Amino acid sequence: MKQELKTQYLHLKLKVSLMVARLQENAGKIKELERSNSDLQAKLDVKTRELQEALSQSKELEKSFKKSDKIGKLVVNTEDTEAAKAELKKKLDEYIVSIDHCIEQLRKP
Repeated sequence: MKQELKTQYLHLKLKVSLMVARLQENAGKIKELERSNSDLQAKLDVKTRELQEALSQSKELEKSFKKSDKIGKLVVNTEDTEAAKAELKKKLDEYIVSIDHCIEQLRKP
């Protein structure tokens, strides 16, 4: 009887030590997943901010586009002098550079 109890005790002790080992392994996995989760959350926050900036730039581009309609009207109403043409060309070049810059920003991942 005493030997049987000792065997059962050792068997239970072995089961408990295996359960503790699994518990520690699972705790390590949980910590790793929590770190991964926090990293992904940080990346999501960055992408959310980038999206907000892109939306803001998009709104600015829409405003610029509306201004381009005014430029078309300006071209029609502009005097046919070299100074007026040069000023208009300069303004159009500025808009083109700005639009190219915005397009480049939107292409970045």
